Amino acid sequence: MNVWEHQDARQEAEHFCAVHGIDGTVLLDETGGYAERLGVRGVPLNYLVDAGGIVRFVGATTPREMEECLTALFEAPAG
Repeated sequence: MNVWEHQDARQEAEHFCAVHGIDGTVLLDETGGYAERLGVRGVPLNYLVDAGGIVRFVGATTPREMEECLTALFEAPAG
């Protein structure tokens, strides 16, 4: 989710994704309303959401933390 960009939010998000090799869905929250509802107080902050729309991890910010969270998510028993 891209939040709190002061101008050209879509362009900033696209640039960030290109630089960091992110190929996935990125939500634009130009008003900050959704971030407020989620309790986001600062960035960067990542939410890993499973295919069913369930938030599984919050807060992984480094590549190592993301890898650990994704590994745990994929290794977790279905249910």
